[in-house]
Amino acid sequence: MKTAIFTFLLSISAALLQAQELEGIGKQKPFVLHGSIGASTTYYSSNEEIATRPPWSWNLYGNFNPVLYGISMPVSFVINQYGSSYNQPFGQFGISPTYKWARLHLGYRTLQMSPLVFEGQSFRGAGIELNPKMLRFAAFYGKLNRRVNEDTTSGQFAAPQFSRLGYGVKIGVGNQKHFIDLLYFHAKDDSTSASVISKDRFLSLENSVIGVSFKTTMLGDKLVLTGDLASSANTEDLATPELDSIPDGLMEKVFSKLMPFRTSTRITYSGQAAASVVLKNYTTTLGYRRIAPGYKSLGTPYMINDIELINWMNNLNVSQGKLNINTSISNQHNNLNRDLTNELNTFVTNLNVNAVLSQKFNLNFNYSGYMLSQSDGTLKLSDSVRLNQQIHQFSLSPSYTLFNTQFSHTISPNINYMLLNDDNIVTSPFTSSNNLSTSLNYTLGVVRTGMNFSGTALYNRYAQDTTRFTSYGINLGSGGQFLKNKSLGAQVTVGYMLNRSTLGDAQSNLTFSGNLNYRFKKHSINAFGNYVYTPYNPINDAVARALRQVVASRNFFGGLSYNYSF
Repeated sequence: MKTAIFTFLLSISAALLQAQELEGIGKQKPFVLHGSIGASTTYYSSNEEIATRPPWSWNLYGNFNPVLYGISMPVSFVINQYGSSYNQPFGQFGISPTYKWARLHLGYRTLQMSPLVFEGQSFRGAGIELNPKMLRFAAFYGKLNRRVNEDTTSGQFAAPQFSRLGYGVKIGVGNQKHFIDLLYFHAKDDSTSASVISKDRFLSLENSVIGVSFKTTMLGDKLVLTGDLASSANTEDLATPELDSIPDGLMEKVFSKLMPFRTSTRITYSGQAAASVVLKNYTTTLGYRRIAPGYKSLGTPYMINDIELINWMNNLNVSQGKLNINTSISNQHNNLNRDLTNELNTFVTNLNVNAVLSQKFNLNFNYSGYMLSQSDGTLKLSDSVRLNQQIHQFSLSPSYTLFNTQFSHTISPNINYMLLNDDNIVTSPFTSSNNLSTSLNYTLGVVRTGMNFSGTALYNRYAQDTTRFTSYGINLGSGGQFLKNKSLGAQVTVGYMLNRSTLGDAQSNLTFSGNLNYRFKKHSINAFGNYVYTPYNPINDAVARALRQVVASRNFFGGLSYNYSF
C-alpha cells in the first residue's frame, strides 16, 4: 500500500512540474512573487527563584508564494528556539505548488481528510490533492513524529517518543454540496528509533483506520446532512506476539489484511452526524457524536474517547443584523460500555445576545451554564463522594459612543459574575464560591491627531465560604499614530491594583506596558515591553518571615521584531 502511494505521488509530482505546457499557460504572467520574511527576539527577566522561561528567545519565519506561469507554489518555514528540552533549534519547511485542480504538498504539510480518521496532524513528506470535476482524491506519505530520546542526565526532562511513519488515502465523488469519501490511514512507530529507558511506560504503536464521510444538501440548500463513520484497529504494544488465528468478524478479517494482529490489538468504532436547517434569518443544527471507549486514530491526536454527545445549536438574526441571538444545548456522558465505577454526566447551555439598539448604543449579554454530576456505575456512590455541581456564568457589556468632527467618547462598563453551587454537603464548604468582576472603561479619541486616551476602573471580589478576596485598581493609557503618514505608532499603559484578603494583609501590584511600531514602505518594526512589580509585604508570622517565603517580585518581558513584506 505505502509503496503504491509513494510511487503515485512521484508520478503526480513529475506531471505538475510540466504543468506549464497545459492549455492557456501562455496567457499567464511568467513569474510573480509575494510573501513576507521576519525575525523576532524576546527578553525575560525576573527575580523568581525558579525560572519559568529562558531569558532570551528568537524566531525566524518566512512565507513565500511564487507563481510561475499560473502555478502557485507557496513555501513557508519557521526556525526558532523551541525550548530548553531540545538540544537543537526547531525548524519546519514546506511547499504546496498548485495548478487549477491539482495541489502538491512537500515538506511539513497537513491535509484535511476526516475528523475521525486524519485531521489536525502534520506530516513531513509528500502529499497530493486532485479535484477535477466530480473526483475527490487526496493522499500523503511521511513522518508524523520525530524521535526524542529519553534523557535523565541533563536535568531537563524531555518526554521520549518513537519515530512514526504514516500514510493515508481519500477517494470520493461529489462537490461542495454533495459528496461521499472513502478513507484509509495507517501509522506505525519504529521501536528502535529512540532510546527509551522505561519501556513499560513508553510503548510503540501501530494503527489502521477505515472511514467514510458524506454530505448532502436538499430542499434548495435549506437542509444539509453530514456524517462521518470510522473503524480503527489499534495495537497498543508492538512487542506483544502476533495471533495464530484471526478472531471472527468482518472488520477483523479486513484489518488483518492491512496490519498484523497482535494480542494487544483492539478494534473500535466512532461516528458523528449533523442535520442543519438553513433559512433566511434562522439556522438550527442538531448533532450527535459517539466515540467508543479506547477508540484511537494516530491521525487525530487530540480526540477524546468514551463519550456520547448530543448538541443543538441555533442562530437567529433579525432587524437586518441589529439583533443576533445564539443558543446551544449539549448533553455528554461517558461509560458507554458500563464497566466504569461511575459515570460522568455534563449538561451545558449557552445564550448569547448582541443588540445594536442605535447608532450610538449596543449591548451584549452572555450566559453559560454547566451541570456536572456522577451516576452509579459498577459501584454505588454515596452522597458524600458523588459529584453534583452547577456553574453559572453571566456577563453584560453595554457600550455607548458619542462622536463629532473633533472628538469621540466611548463608555463601556462590563459586569461578569460566576456562581458555583456544590450540592455535596462534604465538599461544598471548600468548593462553593462566587466571583464578581466589574470594570468601567472610558476612551477619548482626538480625531485630528489620531491620539486616544483611556481610563479603566476595576473591581473584583471572590468569596469562598468565609474567605474573601477583593481587588481595586485603575489603568491609564494613551496611544496614537504619528508622523506625516501615520507610520509611527505608540501605546503606553500603566496600572495599579490593591489586593485585600481576609487571610492576611493587603498587597499591591504595579504594571507597565509599552508598544512602539514603525512602518516604512514594506518594512515594519515593533518593540514592546511589560513590567509587573509587587512590593514586599511581610506576613505577621515570625516563622514565615524568617523563611523569607514572601519577597518582592519583579518581572519584565519585552521583545523586538522585524517584518518585510513583498
